[in-house]
Amino acid sequence: MGMYTGVRCKVIIKEEYRGEIDKLINDKEDWDELSCDFMKKYGEYSRADFIPYGSLSYMPDEWEDKNEEATEGFNRQFNTKSGYLSFQCSLKNYDSTIEEFFEKVLGKITETIIHLEKFYEECDYSQSYKLENNQIVLDSVEFIRYYKEY
Repeated sequence: MGMYTGVRCKVIIKEEYRGEIDKLINDKEDWDELSCDFMKKYGEYSRADFIPYGSLSYMPDEWEDKNEEATEGFNRQFNTKSGYLSFQCSLKNYDSTIEEFFEKVLGKITETIIHLEKFYEECDYSQSYKLENNQIVLDSVEFIRYYKEY
């Protein structure tokens, strides 16, 4: 069956890519419908369109309120003027779709990371990421513990 991996993301998109992200988020186009070559190529990956559209499955209770709304401002939104993008989603991470997104797309289009987190359903901790030289890298200092120690 496979396990789920979730992503929580709050970033500022570089100005030159805001039009493409606006099409993706606000016009609900798929990755492979965008005009930017590397974004279009990312759309060929298995389950690429689950980012940012996937719903949450088997993620920590803290990610949604009782009405299944995103907590902590991670609702899917994009502001074309400021470049602020936020979303949370989960997917079965076949073919390393999330890592490919980080490497092939997000690192190139992101000006600033406010919060970037990946959580595998069977783990107690999530992994946090930061931006270094236009690459998304694991932040070995930051992590979030979701489940209590027994």
